[in-house]
Amino acid sequence: MMRAKASRRRVRVWDPLVRIVHWSLVAGVAANAFLTEEGERWHQWIGYGVEALIGVRILWGFVGPWPARWTSFWPTPGRLRAAIASGTGGSAAASPPGITHTPLGAVMMLTLLALLLGLGATGFMMEETDRFWGVEWVEETHELMSNAILVLVPLHVLGALWESRKRRDNLIAGMLHGDRHAPEETASR
Repeated sequence: MMRAKASRRRVRVWDPLVRIVHWSLVAGVAANAFLTEEGERWHQWIGYGVEALIGVRILWGFVGPWPARWTSFWPTPGRLRAAIASGTGGSAAASPPGITHTPLGAVMMLTLLALLLGLGATGFMMEETDRFWGVEWVEETHELMSNAILVLVPLHVLGALWESRKRRDNLIAGMLHGDRHAPEETASR
């Protein structure tokens, strides 16, 4: 007896703006972490660019297509409880169709965005204002957020790889071309 073959259709999830912002943030964070030094003009301008990209993404979360909208994947308490209770972390089977992030993935994404915004704010305070120039707690907060990002980014990538394996769908490649496989539907025998 032949086993039922799963039909897998591709669905558009990540629009071009979301993908451009995502990979531009990757490039900006990598450049500021590994190619520039704090206090260099390039470091500051890349940081301002990252802040502008986040501003665009925040706005797009209100006016963009459904998968880009905050309401399509916001990690509500109910979504988080369901993901944790199912033991899946919110895999594709537990997520509404077309969702771009699992509830736990959304928490990670929002945490990274908040840290990047905080990093930009403290960087601005240190370099562009006389009041906070040389103030120790601002410098320490900036460094702490920078280090947190350097820890969370690899966890974010590992989470994407883990979820890719569970879904049998390369989510990192999907962030390049915009598509992912819809949750599996078993064909009738």
